[in-house]
Amino acid sequence: MKCCCSILCFWCFFMKERMTSVDVAAIEGELAGFVDARVEKSYQLTENEVLIKLYHHEHGKANLLVVAGERIHFTEYPRPAPERPPDFPMVLRKHTKGGVITDVRQYDFDRIVEIDIERGGEVMTLVAELFGEGNVILTSDGEIIAPLKRKSFKDRRIKRGDRYEYPPSKENPLELDQQEFEGVLLESDSDVVRTIATKLNIGGTYAEEICLRAGVDKNMDIESVGDDEVGRLYDALSEISSAIKTGEIKPQVVKDDGKVDVVPLRLEIYSDLTTEDYSSFNTALDEFFSKDEIRELEEEKRSKYREKLEGLKGRKHGQVSTAEQYMEEYHEGIEKGDLIYAYFNQLKEILSTVRGALDSYSWPEIKEKFEKAREKDIESANLVNEINENQGVIVVELDGKEVEIDITKSVEKNAQETYEQAKKMKRKSKGARKAAEKTQELIDEFKQKDIDEFASREIPQRKVRKKDVWYDKFRWFHSSDGYLVIGGRNASQNEEIVKKYMEDHDLFFHTQMEGAPAVVIKSEGREIPRRTKEEAAVFAASNSNAWKKFYSADVYCVSPNQVTKSPESGEFVKKGSFVIRGDREYFNNTPLEHSVGVKIDDETRVIGGPPSSMDKHAEYKVDLKPGDLDRMKAAEEIRNIFLEKARAEDRELIKKIAKPDEIDRFIPPGEVTVDAGKT
Repeated sequence: MKCCCSILCFWCFFMKERMTSVDVAAIEGELAGFVDARVEKSYQLTENEVLIKLYHHEHGKANLLVVAGERIHFTEYPRPAPERPPDFPMVLRKHTKGGVITDVRQYDFDRIVEIDIERGGEVMTLVAELFGEGNVILTSDGEIIAPLKRKSFKDRRIKRGDRYEYPPSKENPLELDQQEFEGVLLESDSDVVRTIATKLNIGGTYAEEICLRAGVDKNMDIESVGDDEVGRLYDALSEISSAIKTGEIKPQVVKDDGKVDVVPLRLEIYSDLTTEDYSSFNTALDEFFSKDEIRELEEEKRSKYREKLEGLKGRKHGQVSTAEQYMEEYHEGIEKGDLIYAYFNQLKEILSTVRGALDSYSWPEIKEKFEKAREKDIESANLVNEINENQGVIVVELDGKEVEIDITKSVEKNAQETYEQAKKMKRKSKGARKAAEKTQELIDEFKQKDIDEFASREIPQRKVRKKDVWYDKFRWFHSSDGYLVIGGRNASQNEEIVKKYMEDHDLFFHTQMEGAPAVVIKSEGREIPRRTKEEAAVFAASNSNAWKKFYSADVYCVSPNQVTKSPESGEFVKKGSFVIRGDREYFNNTPLEHSVGVKIDDETRVIGGPPSSMDKHAEYKVDLKPGDLDRMKAAEEIRNIFLEKARAEDRELIKKIAKPDEIDRFIPPGEVTVDAGKT
């Protein structure tokens, strides 16, 4: 990677963690778009996260997320709130629910956002502090009603009932004239980039950008900077300032083998890196920060899934092992009982000898007598391995297996109790087996839930946003170059497209055969590139009767002034058909190929078109070819593929948006083959 900076270049390698003052200034206008919104409910999601649900008469519902010390923006990924809310959101609900937002502003170019909320004639201010450890504070007439965190600092205290004191003011670089700007520079004894970053409160990223735009060596000592350099630096600052003030921003997420930064402007310091444009800074911030949080949550839930599954498997393994151990003890008990009966006479003799000797001899003397009997090779004495007078048992060895015989009981009673103990082990083994079977049922049930489904239950889900567009009734797609391409679904729509929507600089496409849509590229006055023309040709061919015939098609395009409904003498022009005058540009042997996808961006919807355009615009796509699968069955299969491939945070969205009947609208007219491997 080509590094754009040296001393202050750490942001080129580490992901941005919080908003800057410039970011706050840039998003102020977007947040202000929700003035007049009604506050519905407030939540505290984590120690630092507060979510406020709003409703605006134009924009609808919205989730305003404030992460103390980090960021503020609307989110499409609201994290589930705890079942028992902490005190702070309850206080917010008490004072702000049903209130109306009357103003949103940045305080003094600091990382502080103030939101005025009016309810019942009282105006309260919610203060979001995005610096340091951060805070969210509800105030009224400058008095603190409730803080998210109680804090004490050297120069101020955040506590209920106290006056809210702002942190010390800093320079606002967006309001400086050139003389003031030069004055700030002259007060420094550092180099250019450090001076701009710190003295102007603009941060390292924009200090680097200003130096680069101005063509000034960022490492130059301030005392060496001449009037010309000062002028160029000020002009560069003014460019940034003007874009922020007027709202003419171009938000981007910057990537370099992962996300690096999210910025409201296109920055030259990132010219060698990959960037992704967004229509609003809110959306860019949400995609940049929230998706990574979702990934972490998803992995945490996956880990819990695996941990629970392994726990169930471990429990079953233990239950099976216990059952096997009990069965071993059962078989061993039966064998010992059988041996007791097999050596009935010898054991009876041993018990009789011991009991008789106890009347006259001590235990040591009895043991000694058995030793002497073994020396004489007396059969019954040879069976005795040990006499344990403390436990009242004699340990005998029968066919190589040690068996304990209770001295106080008969041989029959010893055998009977051994059998009973064995049967008890068998019952325990059966119980352990049943427990293992129940655990296996839990494992099977748990596996059926699927790891992604389990992970997604508590993972924030993107909300559906689908805008109504005038061209939705037609067949349509956006080309890889961003041009809208529309086509008729029937003869009436072909007539409507040509008469009502085709303009001078557009292009008209049609196949050489009948039964094809009138396809128009909307140029919006721009020159139409070759790639867009080729995609429009594929679109025209794939949505024609050629699809049903399984072969390619020849497609041509002409200018709008070559398309007419006026026939030559003796000609007849059917409804939905047109007369073409003049030369045509041909796209011969155009392949029949089509994709259906799901777009997930500022809006979410099913889309369809040539595979190359879907690669550009769809988050998930499935490729189609002519085939023999019924359209509705194909739509169901496509939906299932989307759900199978979708990330956890997108799954609920796809369930809502990608219904089979909606998918069917974007399938070419005819039966298809679904390529499940293309997503």
